[in-house]
Amino acid sequence: MHDLMKFLHILAVVLLLGNLLMAPFWRKLLAAGGEQARSVANRSMRTADLLFTLPGWVIVLVTGLVLAFQRGWKGNGWIHLSLTLFAGWVILWHMLVLPARKAMIAAADTPALGGQATAALAQHERRWQQWTYVSAAIVTVILLLMVARPFTR
Repeated sequence: MHDLMKFLHILAVVLLLGNLLMAPFWRKLLAAGGEQARSVANRSMRTADLLFTLPGWVIVLVTGLVLAFQRGWKGNGWIHLSLTLFAGWVILWHMLVLPARKAMIAAADTPALGGQATAALAQHERRWQQWTYVSAAIVTVILLLMVARPFTR
């Protein structure tokens, strides 16, 4: 059971971190085809979040907690710090990344329907990209804590 949990945990981390690092790249690449492509690209980020980010963080959290309880986490400061960072990441995701994505999608719809692209659209896209990369940095720090296991008594 422990090996299965560990495998699922690592797989979910790869999916989560991979999506966080690659989504801005893929969005920019897809958006290069004009206003309609930009709108589709921005909407595809919602799909990527539903297929990779959401399941990734749920599986990471559940399997991580199972593994922590199985092995006992008392005296392991790296687990406490990792869980604190994870909680902060989830809050950041919901308060900054998701609203930026929603605004980005809404702002991309007008030019896709024949209107003019606004400066707000580029601003929303930059904000979403910025917070996505900040999210990836936090998850990377958590990954490094999991591997290095500092603060172990």
